[in-house]
Amino acid sequence: MTFAENLGNIKTLQETYDARVHPSGRNRSEPVSPEAKKLAKDVEFWFDYENQTKLLAAGSGVVNDTNVPAIFERNVIKEALFNLRALQFVDSGAEKFAPAIDIPYSYRDVGAAGANNTNVYEGQEIPRAGIIQKTDLAYPIPQKIAFEVSDELRHLTAGENSPLKWEAIKEAEENNARIIAEDIDRLIYNKMLLASDQYQSVSVSGENPGSQADGTKRVLLLNNFPVVRPESFFDLSGLQIGTTTNPVNVTYNGTQIFEFDGTGTQRPGTYFALNYNLGEIYLTDENGVIQTPGNGTAWSVDYSWATNVFLFDADLGANSTEDHWDTFLYRYALRKLAVEDNRFYRVNFGLMSGTAMTQIEQAKQFAANFKRPGTDLTESGNLGRIKDVPNWSVSGPGLHYGDHRVLLGQRGVTRFRYVKLWRQYAIENQRGPNGRFTGKKTAYGDQWVVIHTPEPLKAAYTSLVIYSGSARVARVSL
Repeated sequence: MTFAENLGNIKTLQETYDARVHPSGRNRSEPVSPEAKKLAKDVEFWFDYENQTKLLAAGSGVVNDTNVPAIFERNVIKEALFNLRALQFVDSGAEKFAPAIDIPYSYRDVGAAGANNTNVYEGQEIPRAGIIQKTDLAYPIPQKIAFEVSDELRHLTAGENSPLKWEAIKEAEENNARIIAEDIDRLIYNKMLLASDQYQSVSVSGENPGSQADGTKRVLLLNNFPVVRPESFFDLSGLQIGTTTNPVNVTYNGTQIFEFDGTGTQRPGTYFALNYNLGEIYLTDENGVIQTPGNGTAWSVDYSWATNVFLFDADLGANSTEDHWDTFLYRYALRKLAVEDNRFYRVNFGLMSGTAMTQIEQAKQFAANFKRPGTDLTESGNLGRIKDVPNWSVSGPGLHYGDHRVLLGQRGVTRFRYVKLWRQYAIENQRGPNGRFTGKKTAYGDQWVVIHTPEPLKAAYTSLVIYSGSARVARVSL
């Protein structure tokens, strides 16, 4: 039977599965975006092509000690993509799995033909269009997640020879789909903010914040912020490709120290921690306990700081709350114009945390009597448009925005590619630390994605930092 002939059976299997598990979408906080639906449709077609009806059915459709029906994998993919919010801000698609993926793109050459030099009369040379076309190599990022189920739960939900009762698997599926979606959103949101910070960043060598130490202060300040996060690329085996961009190197008391990573596996010693958004640095031990730097001990810090940003001091000073946040809207508009008027990109989205959004909503322009066209709140009361730019709140674990960053940019600049479909591997008997069986079954799945912003297109982003000038001082505690 050909793949085309199998399509009807595949759709029937999906409908049967959906009917049995009664998908609730309870982990979905808002309607599925058109971009997510389109990518999910493309990826499902790819999945169906690879698996065919036989694999989707997985024989009798019963979970035993070694197999999970492939329809489980298909639904994890679909639910994960349906939960994605960040897809609406990027150029998304699917590619074949490879050690590196070609990302084609084009951008405007402002030095070539434009609106002021396309008037060509008879016999004169015709200028070439000001478009540069290139490709970048981007590298797949692995995503892997496991689940476990006890024998007791397995026996309750599926007898030895009984068809699988999907409810228990549905719980695992929804949890896996939520975590995968959160991780993809995290990667996309963080990559866009990083691209903005990388644009026209400036490096600093040998800065010494140790002069702020007095034997009691533990949080010290760098002269410039926000600090650009280092970025490294890796091959499929985890070996680094090339050098790290915007590295942060810290020497304390003549010895290089490394960044605290929170894994709990670092050797006993002294490490540094850095608030990248605010440029605050401090020492920790291997457990993350803050240490007090010695009075007069020399530091040397190499880092890069973002210039593609406006620093907005949230301290009111002599202003009223409403007037002060009106000033923020003015600065927001200036950052938009910097991208549109000077770099020729169109700003059509803004991203920030819910807390930052709530602060901004205090501006006088949102009050009915002071309402300005192009600036409004949504029907739910959340921040809508500023200078006709729609805004969204970002939330989830591991985001670099915190309550300090507001990102503006043009949609479709950062590329997202699904390069290796989700695959759920065989269920195995779990063993404890001493190698004995635990009476649990465990399995894991994996997929690979590519997220990349071409260097010339980073100009399509800019950001603001919301901070407190009175709170950003050398001090004893965080």
